[in-house]
Amino acid sequence: MPRLSVADCEALLRVIEAHQMPTSDSLRVAARLRRRLEQAVRSEASSGPSSARSPAPDHGEVRSCTLHVCTSCRSPGSPREPREHRLGFILHEKLCMALEDQPLQRRVEVRSAECLSVCPRPCGIALSSPGSWTYLFGDQHPGESVHDILECVSHYLEAIDGFMPRAERPKPLRASILGRVPPSRRDSDRVESGRI
Repeated sequence: MPRLSVADCEALLRVIEAHQMPTSDSLRVAARLRRRLEQAVRSEASSGPSSARSPAPDHGEVRSCTLHVCTSCRSPGSPREPREHRLGFILHEKLCMALEDQPLQRRVEVRSAECLSVCPRPCGIALSSPGSWTYLFGDQHPGESVHDILECVSHYLEAIDGFMPRAERPKPLRASILGRVPPSRRDSDRVESGRI
């Protein structure tokens, strides 16, 4: 897919912003496109023609993320020990195994979390990446959720700033969302300046 030039992006923004009845979705897309355009212009200006940086791939910047999995999660009434019997621990292991030899593996760090405080809605997972939205989900099950979680991670990585509208998440992860947190301004500034 060819990349859009700065002029093409600016023309698209003018069309979106000039629409007589803009929707909240079109305004959000325009704002995200404007931020991305500003980042690209700043990046080009700072790298200059003599830069030793590698050119970005045609599909845009390759981001990575951390998938946090609560390894303390267990079904109600089940014992805490042994740890290997906890649903959260099993989910963590299954996600690690599912990522083996997958292209997504180099972009995702699966990290165990001692507790994500979603005890009434086990198993809990969270997605995070510097300068991006952070998501918290509950109700994940090692026998049913692995494919949907990895599909969600894939969507998260492709989103410009990690923002995933409800309709873009796999269906099981629409109802199980417990919260999302916008990127901190500090992270966004550090990402834009290349300090992360």
